[in-house]
Amino acid sequence: MRFALLAAPLAAALGCALPAKAQDRDWRLCTAGEAATIDDAVTACSRLLSAKTLKPADRAAILLSRGGIYLHLGQPDRAIADQNAALKIEPENVVALNRRGEAYGRKGEFERAFADYSEAVRLNPRYPLAFRNRARVHFYRGNFDAAAEDFRTAEEADPGNGYSLLWRYVAEARAGTVDRAGLYRGAALVREGWPKPLVLHFLGTVGEAEMLAAAAAGADAAEHACEARFFLGQKHILESATEAAIASLRQALAICHGQMVEARATRVELKRLGVATP
Repeated sequence: MRFALLAAPLAAALGCALPAKAQDRDWRLCTAGEAATIDDAVTACSRLLSAKTLKPADRAAILLSRGGIYLHLGQPDRAIADQNAALKIEPENVVALNRRGEAYGRKGEFERAFADYSEAVRLNPRYPLAFRNRARVHFYRGNFDAAAEDFRTAEEADPGNGYSLLWRYVAEARAGTVDRAGLYRGAALVREGWPKPLVLHFLGTVGEAEMLAAAAAGADAAEHACEARFFLGQKHILESATEAAIASLRQALAICHGQMVEARATRVELKRLGVATP
């Protein structure tokens, strides 16, 4: 990661074109993950957007990137504004539609999120991320059959993705179809690393303690621990162990940061179980 300049060049401040080298550097900071901090990335994106000579396609890409950063920062309104601007330039940009849907989802506006995900998959029927996101809206609504179908499509478009497999299995089981054979077949394709230990725990070949230890290892331990507790809650629900499910979901709520999918899903699930959440 590289350090970005804190002060914008005078030309950018005046709305003039940035020098080519400055544009190239800001482009890397904005879109290629080379900024030392998120604030540096946002600043670089904003500098680029101030240039009058920016091509429409480049402007859309920068808006898309900055909107994604705002989403990561937990600023959905700013994320929506940037995705709206990108979509004015490229109305069929499926990444912008998906990210705007995610931002609406963060605000609890699931109807709008669902509409954006649906448009994204209409435009690109092989876009697994939008299918997974739409499937979760179905899941939140309790439409487990529809959720399972979308998760299955995401899994087919991205074989080996353990998250699609886990969500699909849980959705099918919640709908009344426990597909252990499908879980075994899917598990054989799951890539090494997390969440494979979680998949294997659902299969019964990895114990809970070993799975939680795997979640706690590595740089993304906090996120993995959140996912582990959420899916443990789902496993307990499938086993009709309501009190254990509530305990696991409460643990998930305590450790999942607010921008994680599982944080929202945990709140929905606890509400379904009649448990109030902060």
